Amino acid sequence: MEKKKEIVACPYCGKEQEFESYINIDVDIEPELKEKIMSDELFTFECKDCSKKALMAFPCLVSDMKKKYMYWLIANFDDEQKKALDEDLASSMKNDNDKKFAGEYRRRIVGSINELKEKILISDMDLDDRVIEVLKILCINEVAEQLNGAQLSEVRFNKKEDGGKCLVLIFLDRDPAMIDVTEDMYNKVEKMFSHDIEEKTDKEGFAEIDPYWANELINDSIVLTGQLN
Repeated sequence: MEKKKEIVACPYCGKEQEFESYINIDVDIEPELKEKIMSDELFTFECKDCSKKALMAFPCLVSDMKKKYMYWLIANFDDEQKKALDEDLASSMKNDNDKKFAGEYRRRIVGSINELKEKILISDMDLDDRVIEVLKILCINEVAEQLNGAQLSEVRFNKKEDGGKCLVLIFLDRDPAMIDVTEDMYNKVEKMFSHDIEEKTDKEGFAEIDPYWANELINDSIVLTGQLN
């Protein structure tokens, strides 16, 4: 774990003050920080002047030695920032052992706190985030007619209270909706797209696995998707 302190301005009143953030975290060694990530506490800024709270998505590398993942959170990152991370990773690999070590890890870059939390949840459930992203697109395509023109903001994978899996559909103009994700649905997508998924995953740097990636994969795939259910 590595931390730093910086001066930030409150997004509400503009008052500048000190804010402590993390540069890197290994949640296997410090599980309490993982809990703070999942509850948003780690990223919560509370103004000492106006007492209002806001989320600060500071750049942070979250890793887990046991689950073998490295997730870079860089809010609204651009191509140059991703390129710099990939180059830093490449320069840190001095020999074949380093390359083997890095190759064993799931390496991702995400642009929001919600994306980071989702990746961690997927890893905790021993699932493949690439399969989940493809599954999202296929499910939305199947229920598109039922949405009746509703403005879909995002789709998030989540775990239900009973332990089941689901996709949460978040709209701009209506209450959220939920689609159950069965083991059979997941397995079908994994089997159908396994080759395409491997071909389209960045093997060298931090892969950007999101709905845009999944939509492009589906459009380029020769697989006939059929029905999930």
